[in-house]
Amino acid sequence: MPVRTRRFLRVARLVVSVYADYKARQIHGRITGGSAQADWYDHQHERAARRLRDAAVDMEGLLIKVCQFMGSRADVLPPSFIRVLGELHDRVPPRPFGQIRPHIEASLGRPLEQCYATVDETPVASASLAQVHRGRTTDGRDVAIKVQYPDIDRVVATDLANFSFFVHLLVRIERNFDLRIVLEEVKNLIPLELDFVREAANARRFAADFAGDPSVRFPVPIAELTSRHVLTMDFIEGVKITDLDALAALGIDKHEVAELLTRVCVRQILEHGFFHGDPHPGNLLIRKEPTGIQLVVLDLGLAKAFTPELRDGIIRLTVAIIGKDPHATGEAFRALGFRLRDGGDDTFVALGELFLGQALQSGRAYANMEMVDRIQTELLAAIRANPIVRAPSDLMLVLRVMGLLSGIGKTLDSQVNPLAAILPFLGASGTK
Repeated sequence: MPVRTRRFLRVARLVVSVYADYKARQIHGRITGGSAQADWYDHQHERAARRLRDAAVDMEGLLIKVCQFMGSRADVLPPSFIRVLGELHDRVPPRPFGQIRPHIEASLGRPLEQCYATVDETPVASASLAQVHRGRTTDGRDVAIKVQYPDIDRVVATDLANFSFFVHLLVRIERNFDLRIVLEEVKNLIPLELDFVREAANARRFAADFAGDPSVRFPVPIAELTSRHVLTMDFIEGVKITDLDALAALGIDKHEVAELLTRVCVRQILEHGFFHGDPHPGNLLIRKEPTGIQLVVLDLGLAKAFTPELRDGIIRLTVAIIGKDPHATGEAFRALGFRLRDGGDDTFVALGELFLGQALQSGRAYANMEMVDRIQTELLAAIRANPIVRAPSDLMLVLRVMGLLSGIGKTLDSQVNPLAAILPFLGASGTK
């Protein structure tokens, strides 16, 4: 059976089984009045999460990235999804080194022994598109060797075609769940993660942006041991940012970690105009240094730069949302390139509330479930009445980052006041 057909059928079985189970519960709830509904949903969430995880492990590729994102959203998804899908942040089954070694040699153009003094054949991490091996260069430098899976380009192309089919089918069945904008975002962003030369350049820029700040660190790439498919960089050890037991064992305050993460991400977006687009827990480590705690940021392929005009536009949007000005919020979204089918600002106001306004209202850096439910209901109603027909991928990525940070903030019980974190940067543009 052709690979694309096999992967298509696997996704089809997954989509049909998960959708049918939830739909059956909805129908049963209407008939019975919803008795024992909460317990049933708890069971169904667990079962759906396991089905997603098992399919992702079996298929690899883009489905793992989708599950990683879902497993980071502790603010909006049930605990079973976070627990089960969170396993995919750094525990994806690796490829045998027998497949990886020839790929390294072909990519770097010489035998492995001429590149490294040693390479540990057991990977220290494996994810959706690549796995990482620890090694040592011929001059004694401890390094992490990140290697793309040999056939990942073909797998990604196949998955994008299959996901496109199901996204367009779903919007015909459930008009409240139009994921076509998200699909376009994925199509635009995935190629960025498949170019390790670009990722190395991103690492150097991040390091320059935070030069002199010992609280954040980015791995330094080695140019002569880096290609489009292989990235060699400093090996840095640390504790996963959401591993609360490990943080506590090191005497690290989780609230201090949340404050550091927020500060670093706000600086990236509002000060530097260059930001990490995939800050899920598997990409963020915490170290304890003599100068204090240190955030280590990994996996820098998905990074985006703003023009000064676009950065100023984001600041204007933030000011409008803080000021609860519906017209200014709508105008700011339009100036950034968003378009609605018809006039009016309701959809933009609901979107701004979901991703920033609710945090400002609650004074917390993560979402309140009741407020999110309310805003999501309002957003869906607004989108049905006046859907978004164009959304710049750069800005959709910012919204995605904010969602990931909200999920991590929930896990860390963040005490950060979002307004206090943002205000120092609002005067940086000409929008006072």
